[in-house]
Amino acid sequence: MQQTETYKLNKPESTDTFSVGPLNENADTLEVQLARLDGADAAETAARQALDQRVTALEVQKIFFGEVLGSNTDKTVDLGVTPKAVLLKDRMYGGYTLLAVGDKCTGGGNAGGDTLMKIVENGFYIYATPSGYFFYEGKHYNYIAFA
Repeated sequence: MQQTETYKLNKPESTDTFSVGPLNENADTLEVQLARLDGADAAETAARQALDQRVTALEVQKIFFGEVLGSNTDKTVDLGVTPKAVLLKDRMYGGYTLLAVGDKCTGGGNAGGDTLMKIVENGFYIYATPSGYFFYEGKHYNYIAFA
């Protein structure tokens, strides 16, 4: 009796005496291999469902990138949605970096304790400092906001 190369299934030859044993062995081997395939299919399905859930969660998040030009006056940046957090960085090397999360704002270097930015409905608000050292005319600031 010969066997298949991969799964070693029995291949009765015409000269072999008929026996149910080799057929039962084939059935057992096929059962094991099909169960492995079923397990692999179940694992793949679970992985795809988990990936779909992650993608769905990411699709609800909105991320905004942009630039705002300093103007020596306070300014509201309208995003059309209220962000959960905003990171604002002036483009000058070593310049200010601010992070606002909820009603808290950190950063600002030598801002002297001044609040320089806050989250407001549909965007964020930037305070120009009276002395002009922050958000002054013509200075570029980049932001990333997470809603």
